[in-house]
Order: sequence, then C-alpha cells, then structure tokens
Amino acid sequence: MQDSQSTAQDGGRVDEFDLQLLNALQLAPRAPWVRLGEVLGADATTLARRWERLRRSGLARVTAFPGAASLPRQTMAYLELTCRNGTVAEVSRALADDPGTLSIQFTAGRHQLLLTVSHPRDLAGYLLDWIGSFPDVAAYATHVITGIPFQADRWHLHALAPDQRRVLRAMGGPAPGDGAPPPVSRADQAIIGALAADGRASHRELGRAAGVSAGTAARRLERLLRGGAVGVRCDVARERLGWPAAAVLWGSVEPEVLERAAADLEGAVPELRFCSTVAGSENALLVVWLRAVADLPRVEQRLAARLPGLRVTDRRMVLRTMKLMGQVMDEEGRYVRTVPLRLREEAD
Repeated sequence: MQDSQSTAQDGGRVDEFDLQLLNALQLAPRAPWVRLGEVLGADATTLARRWERLRRSGLARVTAFPGAASLPRQTMAYLELTCRNGTVAEVSRALADDPGTLSIQFTAGRHQLLLTVSHPRDLAGYLLDWIGSFPDVAAYATHVITGIPFQADRWHLHALAPDQRRVLRAMGGPAPGDGAPPPVSRADQAIIGALAADGRASHRELGRAAGVSAGTAARRLERLLRGGAVGVRCDVARERLGWPAAAVLWGSVEPEVLERAAADLEGAVPELRFCSTVAGSENALLVVWLRAVADLPRVEQRLAARLPGLRVTDRRMVLRTMKLMGQVMDEEGRYVRTVPLRLREEAD
C-alpha cells in the first residue's frame, strides 16, 4: 500500500488521518461528527470537511445494503454472464442502471461478469425478460444465496487502535435482532433509496424524501435497522486505498462450520470481505481483498485453518469493479453515481 500517499481525484492525498476517519465511519457510519471527533481527537467541522473531500473524490461512500435477515422475502443471487467478444463493457453499462443489479464485477475465469442480484419480486422474470433481452449475453449461470454469515460491513481498514474500535462499535447503531425483518412500506422504500445515495443523510432529509416528519423517519429507520431489513455501511475505493487486488473464491464447506467460525474471521483473516452460502454443489462464495495477488495462497491457508473441511474449487481474480452495492464506479475504481436499491414493498 502507498498507505497515506494514494492520490485523490482532486489532486490531494489520503493521509493517515483520512484512513482513521474512514475506519471510524466503517464502524459507526451514522454516528454524529461530534461523537466521532471525541474518539479521533478532532473537531466536528474538520471531520465533515475531510469526509466531503473523500466523498467528492469518489474514494468512499456511506450507503445502504439489504440485510441478511431480508433473504426469506428478498431473493438474492449471483449471476455469472458470458458475453460475446467485445461486448462486456456495453453490457455492463446497460446493467448498471438496473436497481436490482447491485454489483457488477469483471472477472478472470469461465465467465466474464459476476453480478450480485437482488430482485424484489421475480428472479425468473429478471433472468428471462431482462437478462434474456441482451443479445450479447451468450450464456449465464445462477447461484441463489441461502445465507450471509459474514457481511461486507464487517470488513474495515484496521487503521484505529483496539480501544477506539470498541468505542466506535458501541455507537454504531442498533444491531439486527433475531426475529423476522419488518415489512417494507412505500415510505420505507423512499428512506432506503435516500440512504443508498447518502447513508449519513439526516432524519430531516430522510423524512423529506419519504414525505414524513423527521421523527417518523427516525422511527422507521430504527425499525428497519433493528429488523435487519437493511444495513448501512461505509465502502471505500479499494484500488485507491491500498487493496489493488481482489478474488472471488468458490468452494464447499459445511454450513455449520462457517456459522461457528464467522465471529472469528474478521480478526483471523482481515482480507476477508464477504462470505455467503449458495444453493448448489459449490455451496460457499468468499470475497477477499488483497494487498497483492501473491498474497492469495496465504489468505487461503488462513481461511482453511479457520474453516475445517473448506475445499476451494475455483479462484477468479476481479479485473474491474463496475458497480458495488448500487454505487457505479469509473475505470479507476472511484464511485461516480448511485442507483438506489429496492426492497420488496409489503405494507403501506
């Protein structure tokens, strides 16, 4: 990593304090600037100004994502696409505007594109009517997600001291409960859309987007977060902040092994970005972010030590990320615009 020497779009630099600020927002994405300042030893105005520079430079976003608890109501899947020669970029641009296509990655492997899809109503219709309408898509393979034991919001920069991390986690907002996620109304959907665009939007701004009062928006957001229907996280442009390589690992492991080890993976394998279970012979997908491609074997060894019985059957390097959780990215890996995600509406 060039650590504190990564170049930002506006010609500035990302210094060590910027990394600490980003780390703090990963742990407490909606905490007030004043409270963050108490942990970081800086005033609220300085933090807000630095964050705005990082955001405008496309180096970070605070955004919303579907919670794991929403899976019973919200079909999510990975979709691998094989495109005709020379059409990958064109297909990616068209797919990027679809709210149901959360992420798009160009990978080295059997298929060129790996999509993360969250379709509120009908996955079959998405595949037959939407993907099937692209003449340049020659083939596709679908893998339905059955569980997410390790969410991407758990990955962080490790730029803060352990005691700072403990304090920030405590102010990070309500933890999802164990019950069923709450139904999502039209007003809730408007709040989620506003959060996707700006995860630090005030309750007044969220209320304005949903046509409700700030107090009502605060209560609705609390209910969505506690119910696990949606989460809020701070994503960073990994290539610009010292993680130039990423890999998607497909493999097999007993689900109970993965569930038991999930709590320890963050500390034991800091490169692990995300892990989910899927329906199929390969029942696990793991995403790792790397300082260098050569680190992949060592990361796999640490994963195998924590996940007895893990058998990695395929490794696909990520060549470019076009879209990440609703955030469209440019060729240099910076965030440029938002396509708000949608959850299934069930109540008014």
